[in-house]
Amino acid sequence: SWQCHSKTTSDFAFITSSSLVATSGQSNDNRNVCLWDSLASSGNNLIHAFTCHDHGATVLQYAPKHQLLISGGRKGYVCIFDIRQRQILYTFHAHESAVKALALDPSEDYFVTGSAE
Repeated sequence: SWQCHSKTTSDFAFITSSSLVATSGQSNDNRNVCLWDSLASSGNNLIHAFTCHDHGATVLQYAPKHQLLISGGRKGYVCIFDIRQRQILYTFHAHESAVKALALDPSEDYFVTGSAE
């Protein structure tokens, strides 16, 4: 059991076959996408927290071939993270309202986003 985010947790993704889990949610410090090691000792299982998505992240999608994590936020932004380097590669405004869905094609050449707008 982990306290992932200080306000809400909205989605999670297993990172391939490793012990890593990514979570999205809302935190007071804007670290709204986090990487966790499920095998680490309690209190040391937070590997990295990304500062992104004002007002929280809503959805996650992992692209294993490229080792990228894609997140959608409450304000319509999408962020793409490099898991290996633990950095944000791209951020762009995709929708006027919260991103509600993310899907990745099997070849990982494209992804689609959806919102309620």
